[in-house]
Amino acid sequence: MSVSFMKWQESLETGVKYLAEGDSEKAEEYFQLSLSEAEVLEVSIIIAFSVRLLATAQLRNNKLNEAERGFSRALDHCLKLDNKKGIAEAKAGMASIFFVRGEYSKSVYLYKEAINIYPVNSSPLRLAVLFSDLGQVYCRMKKWKKAEDIFLKAKALCQQNGYRQGEAEVNQSLGEVYYCQGMNDAARIMFKSAASIFGSVGDEISLANAQQYLAFLYLEGNKIEEALLYQYRVICLYLKHDLSKEISESYYLLSNILQYCRLYEEAQHSINVSLKYYNGFEFGFAVRFHSLASIALMKKDYEDAKKFYFEALKFFQFHGDGLKVGEICEELTFLLRYEEACLRGNLYKWLGGRYFSNYFTKYEVMLQLANSLNTKGNNLAALRCSWRALEIAKAMKYETEEIEVLIQNISEKLRKKNK
Repeated sequence: MSVSFMKWQESLETGVKYLAEGDSEKAEEYFQLSLSEAEVLEVSIIIAFSVRLLATAQLRNNKLNEAERGFSRALDHCLKLDNKKGIAEAKAGMASIFFVRGEYSKSVYLYKEAINIYPVNSSPLRLAVLFSDLGQVYCRMKKWKKAEDIFLKAKALCQQNGYRQGEAEVNQSLGEVYYCQGMNDAARIMFKSAASIFGSVGDEISLANAQQYLAFLYLEGNKIEEALLYQYRVICLYLKHDLSKEISESYYLLSNILQYCRLYEEAQHSINVSLKYYNGFEFGFAVRFHSLASIALMKKDYEDAKKFYFEALKFFQFHGDGLKVGEICEELTFLLRYEEACLRGNLYKWLGGRYFSNYFTKYEVMLQLANSLNTKGNNLAALRCSWRALEIAKAMKYETEEIEVLIQNISEKLRKKNK
């Protein structure tokens, strides 16, 4: 008996370690071992605990049916034992499954039940997490007032218990709620508060994410100096932690801001740095080389523009994006036709002013912002930015298919994908 308990405890602790590190596959493996040992012990509370942790790992591994069975089994054990905390946790687990499936009404119902049954003498910080999870469901349902009220309850619990990290995370969620409603001033206050707390507790990655939001907000408000200040801070933090993907994205966005300021040399340098750190798919290389071609046109460096167009064309062909291939072929054909004359007037007339307009650059920035937020999992904010990009593109009479596809993809994620 004592040997089995030690094996159970060892496997469980190893599984928790892997889960905390984000390795849910390893975590599932060790939680499965802990469950096997728990069943040897034949102690209901231990079995329920092991089953619930295993289901949590399975949920993160997108094994929804297995996770649902696990949470249901844990709930049965806890109901028999009248273990209120276990019941609450199992119901919260079931709620998270319905959340992933897009069955938000069921998710709300179960989260509310979990919150109501949660024991008053248990961890208030865990209760704050349950409130926050419920708030995320309301966000998916676009019930902004309910989301705000629930997040404020979570924030109050964090403040009452001195949990600064949790307070900052809730402030960031509130910022997203306000941003999605167009309440940019209120959003800015929340993101600044989140950034301040993240800085005070030493969470520099979360600090960079909060400051990235501030850069976006100032950019949207045409406060370019403030946007640049925050964007440079973001880049410094990502460089400090050697996060290649984030460095590349941040430099690419910086290049768009610099183009908006007509600082073309600096914008070109930023994209070159972005390329240096980029380790993604062909599409990412394609859009960066396309941006370099655009900058070269603005600088009237037509030989460079040709070179970058051919690079962009190559990568768009690898990616299989027929629409972009056609667009670049047209632009490149026109450039080749006029490369000797180098008449900006002709380029301007044919391209409709796209590469010589601040409005175009802002459209590109908003589209890049949407893609960046979407990549980071901030789907609601990404959706709002993509709608803004669509408005600008339509006003310019520019091709909108790419943006419409992005909107469809983000909307699909909001329905089906876990955060």
